[in-house]
Amino acid sequence: MPFFGGSALRRTGKALRSWLPFFVAIPFLVLIEQEIELNPALRLEYAFQNINHIGIAVILAVSLNLVNGLTGQFSIGHAGFMAVGGYVSAVLLMRGPQEDPYRIFFIISALAGATAAAVAGWIVGKPSLRLRGDYLAIVTLGFGEIIRVIIENTPFFGGAIGLSPIPHRADFAWIWAVAIATILIAKRLRDSTHGRAFLSVREDEVAAEAMGIDTTGYKVRAFVISAFFAGIAGALSGAFEGNLAPQSFTFVRSFEVVAMVVLGGMGSITGSTIAAAVLTLLPEYLRAVANLRMVIYSIALIALMLLRPRGLLGTREIWDWWRKRRAPRPGGSREASEALIDVRNATIRFGGLTAVSDFSLEVKPRELVALIGPNGAGKTTVFNLLTGVYPPSAGSIKVIGRDTRGLAPHDIAHLGCARTFQNIRLFRELTAFDNVRIACHHLTRETMAAAVRQGALSEQEEKWIAERAAELLEIMGLSHRRDEVAKNLPYGEQRRLEIARALATGPQVLLLDEPAAGTNTREKADLMALIRSIRDRFGVAIVLIEHDMKLVMGVSERILVLDHGVTIAQGLPREIQSNPKVIEAYLGEKYAKEHAAQIAAAGGGS
Repeated sequence: MPFFGGSALRRTGKALRSWLPFFVAIPFLVLIEQEIELNPALRLEYAFQNINHIGIAVILAVSLNLVNGLTGQFSIGHAGFMAVGGYVSAVLLMRGPQEDPYRIFFIISALAGATAAAVAGWIVGKPSLRLRGDYLAIVTLGFGEIIRVIIENTPFFGGAIGLSPIPHRADFAWIWAVAIATILIAKRLRDSTHGRAFLSVREDEVAAEAMGIDTTGYKVRAFVISAFFAGIAGALSGAFEGNLAPQSFTFVRSFEVVAMVVLGGMGSITGSTIAAAVLTLLPEYLRAVANLRMVIYSIALIALMLLRPRGLLGTREIWDWWRKRRAPRPGGSREASEALIDVRNATIRFGGLTAVSDFSLEVKPRELVALIGPNGAGKTTVFNLLTGVYPPSAGSIKVIGRDTRGLAPHDIAHLGCARTFQNIRLFRELTAFDNVRIACHHLTRETMAAAVRQGALSEQEEKWIAERAAELLEIMGLSHRRDEVAKNLPYGEQRRLEIARALATGPQVLLLDEPAAGTNTREKADLMALIRSIRDRFGVAIVLIEHDMKLVMGVSERILVLDHGVTIAQGLPREIQSNPKVIEAYLGEKYAKEHAAQIAAAGGGS
């Protein structure tokens, strides 16, 4: 029998990987200590210079992590925003007072540079963040290069030589005060309802919009905040080094910051901080082996990516290891006779294809309506019309008394209309508890500034959100799954979690898209009882898309039948069961004729 079995090796490898961040950080801390001890007179200044470079790198990495890590976008132009902030601040400093003992003018110049970078971030981000995919990466890469070329060819900014001498206003205390403030602000934002909104954008934009989150708005906010701190890093760099040159802001610098975020772990503030220190110090301590420097550097990076493909800390934080209920206000109550959903002759066309034609629907408070039909009949398209995913080509749609034309999905969620999806769209990498907490987002009043301050309102709302999420998980029988990552839940429980998340938005209308799909007989029976209890307990109207006829007939008060985008029947369950058009749509013309003949024969014989 071998001394080490396969399982033992796997356990050993897992243990080594979990401690890797500490194995990486400790040698560099020891090197700094040795460098100071061996030759204090010559080495201390160099050591502090490296420490200050780390501080600036931390600001850059943590701020970029807000975009690349939390919202899941991919920006590779951080050096451009750093350049904007650095040059604006440097120009002001060089034309400002010679003496600034209290650093008042330096603070003003740094804030001016950061504001200029934030404005540039808004100009770049506002149009490009409306698009998905790799557009942001292309735009930010281009922006960074354009800024560098403009600076290089503008005498006012010193041209290719750069600006110098810049008054020395930034030192260890200033740089690390800002670095620590950046970490603290990023942490508080991440732990707030706004941080969960950022994460929902990363996980699934469609689901986030359905939960009432303005995904484009949150992407732009994260981008502007990130650019602001990049601008501050540029201002600190110029005031510390005493000079700025366009060669310091090439795309290579942007890629270095991206590498810090990726290696530290996308979304991990601690990981970005450690990676910033490692990647700043590593090239310095490889100068002794200049010929092999880049080889060792590359091997170290490859080893890190192989051992930790999700970065040093993944999405975790080091503090993770140490360690008012108020009524929802979606849209107000409505009279029992007033329709919550009022669709009049809605039609939607995709090119030459008419997906839904002349569709009308009225749903009143607490009503339970089913929408059925064969596959491809247009049922989910109707839900997409109701929730603003698609605008109608013709006709009108009112939700909670408001015409939906021109409204985004998150606006309609704010009105009080929530939905689940035919194909489950949970935030897969987040826990069940966080999935439900995210859906409470639009019911809160907390601003980003309040989240950073963490005042009484923030504490009160966080407590209320936690209580609401825990209550909904208990109602859905998921309390024991509270801290389980959503993707690890059994299929039936994922369905229930999606319903809990929709209810957390405080809806007046709940749209359930095939909630019984993929569930077994027992789960369907439980779901039937659950749908009734949801209507009675929360007082919501429910529109149900479902193929399981036993469930539909068991819970519905009224049924509409679609076929090829056209309403072919509507009425009470017993009327729909015997409707020849419905039978033909589901089972074919031959069966419908046989069924009609059987009914006629039975009637004739009576």
